[in-house]
Amino acid sequence: MRSALFALLLLGACAGGAPSTEPEPTHYLSGTKWLRMDDLDANPHGATMEFAGGRAAGYTGCNRWTADVMEQGEILRFGMVAVTEMACAPMQMATERNFLRVLERTRYAHFDQESLVLLDAQQSQIAQFNSTLPTPE
Repeated sequence: MRSALFALLLLGACAGGAPSTEPEPTHYLSGTKWLRMDDLDANPHGATMEFAGGRAAGYTGCNRWTADVMEQGEILRFGMVAVTEMACAPMQMATERNFLRVLERTRYAHFDQESLVLLDAQQSQIAQFNSTLPTPE
């Protein structure tokens, strides 16, 4: 019995095979932080996003959110978004609904050090963000 278990463990260790030759994905937005600037109906503490590796997170205007991110050149897609479920004032809830629709519709992005523009499938602008300073740790 012990030898069979050892053999299974040995096979499992060998099954990993050679390291993958696929390049690691590039995360151009990793380390950047953004504040939404174009939602005129937003509450005073508008939506935010912060990128780290293949993930993004931030504030919807009401709740905290997080999602996986796929970047490939100018292509930008957000995976399924997880959101906390706090009840907020109507203005904050409207800000959140608007922001979550933007994340769902985003297909492309243009950015520089100062601004991030999210675009839909037709490459029409759907949201604009300004860079925020890093928060002190």
